[in-house]
Amino acid sequence: MRTVATAGHVDHGKSALILRLTGMDPDRLAEEKRRGLTIDLGFAWTTLPSGREIGFVDVPGHERFVRNMLAGVGPVRLVLFVVALDEGWKPQSEEHLAIVDVLGEFVATVAPQAAAGGTQPSAAAQADQILASAFSDTDDDACLVAVRIR
Repeated sequence: MRTVATAGHVDHGKSALILRLTGMDPDRLAEEKRRGLTIDLGFAWTTLPSGREIGFVDVPGHERFVRNMLAGVGPVRLVLFVVALDEGWKPQSEEHLAIVDVLGEFVATVAPQAAAGGTQPSAAAQADQILASAFSDTDDDACLVAVRIR
């Protein structure tokens, strides 16, 4: 099974994206449900039409839970980096990208979340520019994909 971890700023739609992709809510704790905020690692999985199984580790985006984020992305080789297009690049976006970059062996894919009213090209361009510069000295490619999950 291939495993993918999420990364990105708090409340940018990481858990919602995993729920949409798998049908499984990675936020399992009562406190997470009450606060609407990922606190601990969440897990979900799905089988692709090809038969390949994909597992997801959903990490918290809040700065207070960076240790949990590290535990989630550390052992994984692929990170799905989520940036909400209606909010753009935020402090934990930068922090999570720095962590992914330090870990070195990661290939980061960015999946910006489209706001209910549409996308904001300036936020997409900003995320694309930041990621392009972050990965300019590596052999890895960053891919910007706009998705609507709300």
